[in-house]
Amino acid sequence: MKIYNKKTFRYGLGFIVLGALLLLTGIWQGFDLKGTVMTVLCLLIGGGGLVRSFSREMSREDKIAELDERNRMVEWRAKSRALGIAELVCFVCILFSIFGMQVMEAFFGGMLAAFGLMLTAMLLVELLTLVYYNKRL
Repeated sequence: MKIYNKKTFRYGLGFIVLGALLLLTGIWQGFDLKGTVMTVLCLLIGGGGLVRSFSREMSREDKIAELDERNRMVEWRAKSRALGIAELVCFVCILFSIFGMQVMEAFFGGMLAAFGLMLTAMLLVELLTLVYYNKRL
């Protein structure tokens, strides 16, 4: 058997290993509904990935879809929107922490510092990527 799409093969193999580990954990500690559903999903997704990586036609379809300009644009826009939403959530959490410090100073002070660092990191990364792409394009 020849592997036509190594990336899909690695993802499939990773999900199979994860599913097998979940199965072993379930056998060892006992099965519950959430663990069983996760095990089955991981094994099915992993099996599907392996099948797609061994099939020439399916691998060709995956590579064409991966290189399609519309798919890439949708992915870039989704990631950009996700970063904007994450920045907004961090900012709201900072405001919540500022008002919460009047109730429990130690707890909300730590939250304020953590969310402040996350927001600063996100804004810094956004600024650096903006400068990088403005120089390149």
